[in-house]
Amino acid sequence: MADVSFSGIRVSLADVQEHPSRHARALERAKVTPGYALCHCREHAPRKLVIRRYGSLFHLAGWPDDGMHHVEGCDFRKDAQSQTSGSNDSTAAIIAGPDGLNVRLDASLMQRDTLTSSDRTRKANGSARASRRSAPLLAFIQTLWHSAGLTSWAGASMARGWGAVNSMLLAGLGENARINGAAADDTLHIMRRFEESGRDAINAEFDAFMGRITNDGNTSRRALMLGEIGEVATTQYGYSITLRQRKQRYFTSTQLVERVQKSYSHAWRALGEQSARVIGLLLVERTTKGHLRVVDLAAMLCSSAFLPCDSIHEVAMANRLVAERRVFEKPVRLQPEDDMLPDFVLLDTRPPTHIEVYGMNGLASYERRKKEKQRLRAERCIPAVEWNIERDNLTDVSLPPAVSKT
Repeated sequence: MADVSFSGIRVSLADVQEHPSRHARALERAKVTPGYALCHCREHAPRKLVIRRYGSLFHLAGWPDDGMHHVEGCDFRKDAQSQTSGSNDSTAAIIAGPDGLNVRLDASLMQRDTLTSSDRTRKANGSARASRRSAPLLAFIQTLWHSAGLTSWAGASMARGWGAVNSMLLAGLGENARINGAAADDTLHIMRRFEESGRDAINAEFDAFMGRITNDGNTSRRALMLGEIGEVATTQYGYSITLRQRKQRYFTSTQLVERVQKSYSHAWRALGEQSARVIGLLLVERTTKGHLRVVDLAAMLCSSAFLPCDSIHEVAMANRLVAERRVFEKPVRLQPEDDMLPDFVLLDTRPPTHIEVYGMNGLASYERRKKEKQRLRAERCIPAVEWNIERDNLTDVSLPPAVSKT
């Protein structure tokens, strides 16, 4: 992992990501003068980095349209084809702009018992003009992971901790991101990695955010909590959910948990698996008695290095690729017109190699889709590695050697 420099100091990027409070003041100074930090992946030609603020902390992001100038293996590396300026569709649910993501969710962040006259007017006006689409919670998580670069692996290390995930998510979200029209830092809390030296700041930041979740009996102001699910426990009235980064219990109903078990079955079944991570995006409100209640939830399965996966077998493949320090990505379906979406793509072969994990063998629709993708790859001369989990052990799957980076 490359070094970065700002305010006259030079440290590893990992140190900035894992200990953001330690570097907050220096990054704040650098954001004013000269207005950027530097990445030293190219020792004799350092690249500028954007310094972004979220809450009380600062995070580093790649300079716009400069990702292709970072070396392979650098966290800020982006190929030219992956750098987009965002959608020109003003009705899209999630729009990526220079100031950050602008998101419209199909979840309400404010619940009123009765509509005011101004609410009715806004609804009437809204129905007369082009309606903007809305995104489910899972689509929002996937977009966050993609914009943060968490769907790819540079091969330079064998681990990625929550401190790095938090920093990359906040950098990818953008400094002036908006969710349902409100500032993202007022509506979304991405859990912080606990560090003893920053205990007071972490607690103060969390308490301040939780203070925004209110319910006066007429209006309920909700918020989103993002973190790794640590425990789901039964209670007298349903369930409680705890995120691994903090021992705060969020209560929810049996009905919601049963729905989540069906909607995100691969993720839910992986809870407690040592080789996997389960990310939760919780829509939380406060009851009139002051308890925190989850009213909606999305769960995403990840590998041990927080790469998104669609099954526990994909987790096993991702963990192997990370352990072998391969350079690869996990494509995420952000555009419905994608005609071929491999499970993984090895980027350290020429040409890139598709990896498919076949785990639903025998299902008619699955077999048709499998054959169609095989046909498309043959037409486009795309090499592929196929792992049939019912026939082969993962250790027996042969991967093409990586191209030397000389």
